[in-house]
Amino acid sequence: MQYYRHIALKDGRDCCLRNGTEQDGAAVLRNFLLTHDQTDWMLTYPEECRMTEEQEGQFLKEKTENSREIEILAEVDGKVVGTAGIGCVGNKVKVRHRAELGVSVEREYWRLGIGRALLAACIECAKAAGYLQLELSM
Repeated sequence: MQYYRHIALKDGRDCCLRNGTEQDGAAVLRNFLLTHDQTDWMLTYPEECRMTEEQEGQFLKEKTENSREIEILAEVDGKVVGTAGIGCVGNKVKVRHRAELGVSVEREYWRLGIGRALLAACIECAKAAGYLQLELSM
C-alpha cells in the first residue's frame, strides 16, 4: 500500500508522511528502539527487539507491497521521528474486516500534531483497504 502526504506541524515545520521502504530499515529500527525506550506504553522494551536493520527493511518492503497493510513514516528535516501502521488481524472470514493499529512518535516531537496525522493517515488507509474496524495495539 502506498501513502504520501505533507503536513504543517504546529511549530511551522514540514512533516512528510509516507510509506516505509526497504531502504528505511535502519532509520525505522532506530526510531523503534528510541520510542520503545521513551515510554512504558509500548508492547515491548527496546532490549526485547530481535529485528536487524535488514529484517526491518524487509518488513517495510512487504508492507509496501501489500494492498491491505502499511507502515507509515513521519519525517521531519529528513529524520524518521514517528511511525504508524495497520495490519490485518487475520484472513478468516470472521475477522477479515478487522485491522490492528499502532502509533509511535519520538518524545522530542510530541504535541506537534504528528500522532494525530499518523492516526488519520492510518484510518484513511484502513478505509481504502476495506476494513470496518481498527483496534489499537501497543
